[in-house]
Amino acid sequence: MWRFLTVVFLVAVVLGGGLFYAAPMITFYDVRSSAKTEDVAALAKLVRFDSVRTGLKAQLLAGDEGVAAPPPSAVTDPVGATGNVLKDVSKTVGKAWDQLTNPNAPKAPLIPVVDVESYLKPKSLLALTYGAGEDAPKFDMASYDAKPPMPKYSFMSLERARLTVEDPERGVTTFTFERKGLTHWELTHIALPKAGEEATAASPAG
Repeated sequence: MWRFLTVVFLVAVVLGGGLFYAAPMITFYDVRSSAKTEDVAALAKLVRFDSVRTGLKAQLLAGDEGVAAPPPSAVTDPVGATGNVLKDVSKTVGKAWDQLTNPNAPKAPLIPVVDVESYLKPKSLLALTYGAGEDAPKFDMASYDAKPPMPKYSFMSLERARLTVEDPERGVTTFTFERKGLTHWELTHIALPKAGEEATAASPAG
């Protein structure tokens, strides 16, 4: 009897571990399928849109310079936050003074306008799962006749998993999932391909 219970327990542990490991991959394909059918209700349960929106906007605005760390918090670092505000004020005053004293000086480049919402439409999310990167909003899925690219694990822990999709021309897109329950995961971040980046076969790490 004890031997039977031990076997049942071991089988349950193996099955549970396998399901836990496979859950992020299942969520990825669920996102792809829901985006393909434009199932907005399903996507709302699979994608943390606020987080994905913030991440995409930061990347699109940063361009090749890369995304900077968040500014100091007034709660955890009041001195740093105050210094940051004073620095911004001094820059603004400096620019205004320079324009008054030297009106012919070249003006600072305008901040580019980023339509991040166009990346969050179902068709764009579907294109992102195919590795379309920054071309996702204008990616023509109807002309895509190749086999859909398969995601690969690049990182796995108890709380977070990252899957990558490679496009031969654009590079690697990384999808970050965070665990919300025993087997329920949410897409929280999409890292767009970077110029010259190549896919690397990485083993899941804890």
